[in-house]
Amino acid sequence: MKLVHCFGSTFGVVLGMLQSYVVLSLPHQAAKLQQLTGLHQLTGLSSLPLQITDQENADLRSLRRTKRSTEGHIGCMHMESMPGELQYVSDGNPAVCGLYLIGQPDQIVEVTFENLNVNCQTGGAVAFFDGWELSQELFPSEIDHPVPFPERYQMFCSEQGIPKKVFVSSQNVAMLHYKVPEVGEGFKITVDFKHNPQPCNAVGMFEEGVLTMKNYGQRRNCTVSIIFPEQINLVNVDVGVTSDNSVVEAEVGITDQCMNFAGGDYIQILNGNGLDTTIMRTRGILCGMDSNEDKAKFVLGCPHSVVRMVSSGEFHNTVTFMYTPPHETALTTC
Repeated sequence: MKLVHCFGSTFGVVLGMLQSYVVLSLPHQAAKLQQLTGLHQLTGLSSLPLQITDQENADLRSLRRTKRSTEGHIGCMHMESMPGELQYVSDGNPAVCGLYLIGQPDQIVEVTFENLNVNCQTGGAVAFFDGWELSQELFPSEIDHPVPFPERYQMFCSEQGIPKKVFVSSQNVAMLHYKVPEVGEGFKITVDFKHNPQPCNAVGMFEEGVLTMKNYGQRRNCTVSIIFPEQINLVNVDVGVTSDNSVVEAEVGITDQCMNFAGGDYIQILNGNGLDTTIMRTRGILCGMDSNEDKAKFVLGCPHSVVRMVSSGEFHNTVTFMYTPPHETALTTC
């Protein structure tokens, strides 16, 4: 995926669309950690053990932007797109908090712990998650992520010492969940964003832009999620056509009869109220080859707009699309 151009509103609008639940899930960790935190190991998204109950802090719709202090201090809910040091010191708030990290679509997120003072004995814990969790919905979804669900969570506290590894995401978003009920406890991390040579999944951080998705000839599903209502224009489509063994001399046009093609590769346009693409409404399925942007336009009125590319690995798929805020008169009921 190549970022061609993007501009628009700030991350605060994204934060403003977060819902009332932020949940801390548990990966494969030592039995001692599970016992000390009083939580249970998860093997899927169901039965998430912790959620935010402080409705005042959970209501983020009116929040335009979260800012760290000059020393890098953050609060219970924070979104960050710049590299540097971040520090959280608990004021005794017993709630589960969330740090949402987002880079450019062609970047990955790296998190290094510089200090960790979170006591398991008092119910404290910190978890790194490869992706985003929002209202008990995940991005990327379990079926589209290259890493098994339990391995996407890595949870720890002070009894294990400061984690020595660098935590790396598979896409341009990652997050920390943290529950630090003891006053003065907390953690310090360094956040960095590195180039991803073959990006697949991404969250669009602006309300307008142009993106190109590619499968690089691989068998994989790639999703771009934009957390705004959008008008999607497919500028250039080559899906299910070009392969190592084929020479295409002319555009064949686009069709919605994609399962009739070898491999069954396709572009899927979806929208919905949350991050989970598996429960979103499909607005279109297309494949073929065409560079006429007037032939494929979609007005998506829900808060989350998605372009998803499903690839069998038999073709070199690419799609370039432009996204802009739809005119109010063109919006339909979500």
